[in-house]
Amino acid sequence: MTNLSQVVNFDLYPINDLDSSEGLNFLNRIKDELDCQGSCLLPDFVTETALSTLAEEATKLTHLGYQGPTMVSSYFFNYHIGDGLDTDENHPVNRRGKRNLKQIATDLIPKEHLLSKLYHSEMMTYFIGRVLGTEAYCNEDPYQSLNISVMEEGGCQQWHFDSSPLVTTLLLQEPDVGGIFEYVPSIRSDEDENFDAVRKVLDGERGDVKQLHLKQGGLSLFRGHYSLHQVTEVTGSTQRLQAILGYTTDPNYHGNVESSVLHSGPRIATLESSML
Repeated sequence: MTNLSQVVNFDLYPINDLDSSEGLNFLNRIKDELDCQGSCLLPDFVTETALSTLAEEATKLTHLGYQGPTMVSSYFFNYHIGDGLDTDENHPVNRRGKRNLKQIATDLIPKEHLLSKLYHSEMMTYFIGRVLGTEAYCNEDPYQSLNISVMEEGGCQQWHFDSSPLVTTLLLQEPDVGGIFEYVPSIRSDEDENFDAVRKVLDGERGDVKQLHLKQGGLSLFRGHYSLHQVTEVTGSTQRLQAILGYTTDPNYHGNVESSVLHSGPRIATLESSML
């Protein structure tokens, strides 16, 4: 199944004809939702047949997932954010939250899998670029560009920020219960980390918390660099499987090796050493 017309629901989402009036209206809707809500959901983005293949192929890889750290900072992609700050143990940069998930690294996802083909398709990169208003590329990192998150019974992810200004995810399989995506839109900016507001959320205040009830087969576009977010605990025997598609505006972007080792295991350090 390499023809994207068999993978993406073009009737709902005309990413194959973005310069048509329908395509332009579609793009404007996405941009408006991102501006107003910090997120945009595209339910049933992939066809039922494609979803079945995507979920089946992902399930066959779950044994390759790496557990990674279990108590993690909200700023775990910005390890030095607290440097030079006068902080106490209750400061957001020093707080840790529960993380319980396995992550399948890019190099463990076969290129012939449908997820890889969808991620690397020119149509998807062009679509993301039009949303961003600039040229977009697939992340060149060999471990972080395309990942699959696996959550089993008790799985969850702590309140955190992402490194990318636009996070693209595709839910491949819903859990029986839980696994709800919660976020606080635009809680910080490039000019202000807004630590006081972040601290309140970490302390349990929920006045500004929004929920996205993601459905399998749905694509999510999310401004995760500026919006604090988490995934609630999963209950039941059905795994929550979510693909993270790493697009970037930098054609040569590579992630931090320290982060790759932390989230994908010590084998990464061994691989990197062998390349020196």
